[in-house]
Amino acid sequence: MSADDVARVFAIEDKVERLKAATDGVAAAQQTINELTRIRRSVIRDLHDEGWTFARIGAAAGLSRARIHQVSTQGPAPEGLFFGHGALTVLVPEVRAGRVIGAPDPAAPQRLSELLRELGFSVEIEHFLPGRPVDLNRNGLVVLGGPELSPNLRQLIMGDPRLRRTVARAGDARRGIEDRAARRVYRPGGPEPHDIAYLARLPRPDGRGSVVMIDGMHPPGSLGAIRLLATRLSTLHERASTQLFSVLVACRFDRATGEPLEADLLTPIYRHESETRLPAPGQHR
Repeated sequence: MSADDVARVFAIEDKVERLKAATDGVAAAQQTINELTRIRRSVIRDLHDEGWTFARIGAAAGLSRARIHQVSTQGPAPEGLFFGHGALTVLVPEVRAGRVIGAPDPAAPQRLSELLRELGFSVEIEHFLPGRPVDLNRNGLVVLGGPELSPNLRQLIMGDPRLRRTVARAGDARRGIEDRAARRVYRPGGPEPHDIAYLARLPRPDGRGSVVMIDGMHPPGSLGAIRLLATRLSTLHERASTQLFSVLVACRFDRATGEPLEADLLTPIYRHESETRLPAPGQHR
């Protein structure tokens, strides 16, 4: 918030409206501080990994060695940059009754939002009606759900150059995800309760950004992917950074509750920057 913005808030005559505006301004300022602190920690870590001493980093930044060491451990974790910067929107299907194919576990949106807030993000949960088009040309989108839920999501996921997702139909037991390079199809199931989740950052249809996708083959898979994000985010950020990528997550879960017991990477983290991608929805070769 600039000095002019502060002056405008101060000039509001109605005290309640002035309070609301000041509160909104503090929230926006705190979000900006979180983002800049995360970026600062990330740069300090990168320079230190490259061999810079804290004294050298401090000299370059105009801060003391002690201060650089202090700020390198304070504030939102650098790996939060995996989700980008700015406010985030968790996009989830609205399930009014019964089970909808492709929908995540009902607890997934809140659990993911809590994780993102712990990472220092401002988060909003937004619902969409299954079967309807979804606006994906927005910043900060994290989508919970599969290609069965919207034609836009289906086109987006089908553009993945490495992992091919089978679109499920009711009663279809052959659903799976094909690793094109390994020529292998992964399917949930086995002697223990086991599910698979698809995790990816894919290009927006307008080509001006990206969308993070979390798609469990069944509801427990979505919780497994969120568990992996909570426990292995530094690994994901190190290998994928902010580039387009896709990976499969294996999730072992409790049969009675659906809660994940273990979640781990099932495939390599495939970065897409050197791949020939299918055209985004609405685009042509």
